Amino acid sequence: MSAPPTPAEALVAVEDVHTFYGKSHVLHGVSLCVGRGEVVGLLGRNGVGKSTTLKTIMGLLGPSRGKVLFEGQAITGLPAHKLARMGIAYVPEDRRIFKLLTVMENLRTGLDRRGVTEARKQELLDKLFAYFPRLAERRSQAGGTLSGGEQQMLAIARAMMLEPKIILLDEPTEGLMPRMVSQIKEIVEVLHRDGVAILLVEQNVPLTLEACQRVYFMEKGVVRHHALASELTVDDAVVHQYLGV
Repeated sequence: MSAPPTPAEALVAVEDVHTFYGKSHVLHGVSLCVGRGEVVGLLGRNGVGKSTTLKTIMGLLGPSRGKVLFEGQAITGLPAHKLARMGIAYVPEDRRIFKLLTVMENLRTGLDRRGVTEARKQELLDKLFAYFPRLAERRSQAGGTLSGGEQQMLAIARAMMLEPKIILLDEPTEGLMPRMVSQIKEIVEVLHRDGVAILLVEQNVPLTLEACQRVYFMEKGVVRHHALASELTVDDAVVHQYLGV
């Protein structure tokens, strides 16, 4: 099996990270890497620390030990808004769209950045609406009135407006109908073709194995196993061991 990129080569590297929620020790020395333009899955049962790993990378939780690197530079402790400007986008499990704002107003929260010309903003919107024609149809509709799948699309689209180098995607298909799950998979593939790296936390194992190049398995706050996605199937023993499926 080919090895993951080294921390120096990786776009994002997590090294021996320990993170607490209050007095609860959640991450116990997590280490993983995501290469440039790579789609990497993070699998494990509920409560093993997958979402905490994403929040730690994004600066929403501060590790008590260890470090996070972005393009070889330590970013541990930097606030989330600075990391977003550097090229890290985060789509949380609960989406966090602005429900009282329209689709277009939600998108503009990512578009209205210093140094982005009006022409470039229009290019980004045109490209986005080509990917998400449903959002184009609903551009004047309040975010809170969209279906669950449409809200997920909007959350990912808003992250794309930042022109990120990597997107941290937390459970993007949770609660969605099969048709919407298929569309989320297509979006991941589009982002990959565009050279955007993705760290994907997802309970849908078939989707993860199809969409990702590599996968990490977590158990009790530790990365226990790493494999090429192409070498795994849903029926493999390692999948049953760490996911019970």
